[in-house]
Amino acid sequence: MIRRIYEIALITSPIIAIYGVLPFFVFEIITIQEVIKLTIGLTLNTFLVWAILIQLKSKFPTLSNIWLFLTSYGINLMIRVILLVFLTLFDLSKPPIGDKYFIYPIATSFAINMVIIVIINSIINTYRYNDVQRELHEIKLQNSVAQKLSLINQMQPHFLFNALSNLKSLIKENPNTAEDYTIKLADFLRYSVESHQSDVISLEKELEFTRDYIDLQKVRFENAFTYNLDIPNTLLQHKLPVLALQTLVENIFKHNVFTEKKPIHFTISGNENSLTVWNKKKMLKNYETTSTGLSNLNKRYELIYQKSIVIQDTDEDFTVTISLIPL
Repeated sequence: MIRRIYEIALITSPIIAIYGVLPFFVFEIITIQEVIKLTIGLTLNTFLVWAILIQLKSKFPTLSNIWLFLTSYGINLMIRVILLVFLTLFDLSKPPIGDKYFIYPIATSFAINMVIIVIINSIINTYRYNDVQRELHEIKLQNSVAQKLSLINQMQPHFLFNALSNLKSLIKENPNTAEDYTIKLADFLRYSVESHQSDVISLEKELEFTRDYIDLQKVRFENAFTYNLDIPNTLLQHKLPVLALQTLVENIFKHNVFTEKKPIHFTISGNENSLTVWNKKKMLKNYETTSTGLSNLNKRYELIYQKSIVIQDTDEDFTVTISLIPL
């Protein structure tokens, strides 16, 4: 920041000097040669004021503006007195525009001090504001990442609980099928753990993941459900939160009752930049859902994409539409 202020000092010093000298030249009070001399002198004086104020501000950051002004102006006057005495010894002290204008540099120093203090405070406040905003952004980012990881981690035990419940039922009903289910479950969980390294995933990979989950359900329910998949290849590289599609499919198996005689059907379809999962409702009687999976998914969408999932719940159908994010 100090370096930046010095850069501004180098740029503004000659500008302020020219602005201060110009009226004397316009009204033909001084010659062009005197303009050059006075401009150089005022530029040096302005930069000196900058340097004094910069050093005071860096050494004594808590110094009030009043004391900052008085101190810098006092130092500036003292330097000018020393310089005047030195020039007098060599008979070089005559002001370039006459004795009656000798007070002009002193008066301009007074105004320049005030202007530069305002500029320096403005620069410092801007830097502080940017630093605060940057820290707030980092805090929000860290909080967002923590929330996303927390939500993703919630999905793992949520799914695992359901999977182990299914396995328990299978062990009682069909031990051989339970063995196949265990193998598929192990592969599925391995993939699930690897996918948690990122909070988003391509639709292509999520589809593979979801098909593995459907295969797990096929082991248990066999022909008790059917499904259609209609997703254009152009959407396969679009992004979505990890486990998003699997959560929607799991929701169907979790909240409906179905058998081979009364199977359930669902569809997964893609359209433009969205994905829709639809199923015919065959809800369990007296079942109270906590909507943990959908609530979790919605929160993750809000954190990652600042979007919400769209739910349409009627007496006969249940539909969820989620956004796909292009590369």
